[in-house]
Amino acid sequence: MSLETEAEVREVWSSGSYAQIAPNYLPMAGQLVDRTDVGSGDDVLDVGCGTGSVAISAARRDADVVGLDITPSMLDRAAENAALAGTTDIEWREGAATNLPFGDDSFNVTLSSLGHMYGDPPDATKRELHRVTRPGGRVAFTSWTPTSLYPALGGILATRLSAGDMPAFSEPPFMWGDRDTVERRLDDGFEDVQFDRECLSYPALSPAHFWEGLVETSGMFATFLEKVDDRGGLREPMLDRIDADFDPVENAVELEYLLTSATVTESDR
Repeated sequence: MSLETEAEVREVWSSGSYAQIAPNYLPMAGQLVDRTDVGSGDDVLDVGCGTGSVAISAARRDADVVGLDITPSMLDRAAENAALAGTTDIEWREGAATNLPFGDDSFNVTLSSLGHMYGDPPDATKRELHRVTRPGGRVAFTSWTPTSLYPALGGILATRLSAGDMPAFSEPPFMWGDRDTVERRLDDGFEDVQFDRECLSYPALSPAHFWEGLVETSGMFATFLEKVDDRGGLREPMLDRIDADFDPVENAVELEYLLTSATVTESDR
């Protein structure tokens, strides 16, 4: 991760109210932990732990867990959530996905729910996920698919930004949700790579309700929305796109994501 991008990511996530959003993503955390069959005796790392959903879910299965995030305020909230859940033995560490502060083969399960997506460059993130995981161990992560709602909204927003205001990622973070891209990234050092396309129902009373909540709580959108001159002209195309994934019966916006799991093999580290 370049210093420019790392600083930008920390600023973006610090500026939002992710703690208000995070409960809506709890099913993703549970699926991730269940898919890797986490249990007693496992040494688990949660990369980009946010408010601790994956780490706490793993700890409640009696695993030994470390949660890592680039944003100190997230770690504080994660520790508070862990205390409420009665999982106070989790270790919380500050760090980036591209430079994990752990030795080789430190964990036998390495997980990330959306957090690893923002590690840049992605090849560095892949190498670190592999490096800290023991051969025979499991790596699994969730990512929004490139055709899902958040990338689509980001694309609309990008049309209103100047080149200098665009985020400095070398590749779009959402490519971690593209099966072909992930297969290519995991073609060395991993085997038994499996993909599951899932959908999360995010509660909302209307497209406008979802959009206003996103602007108020998402540091990612709020940060770059501030750089748009004609914010009023952006609202309608955003609402139109949200409406395409809005279910009025469920009162929810459908968010598609890819759950990837793989087994680590020996390779040149």
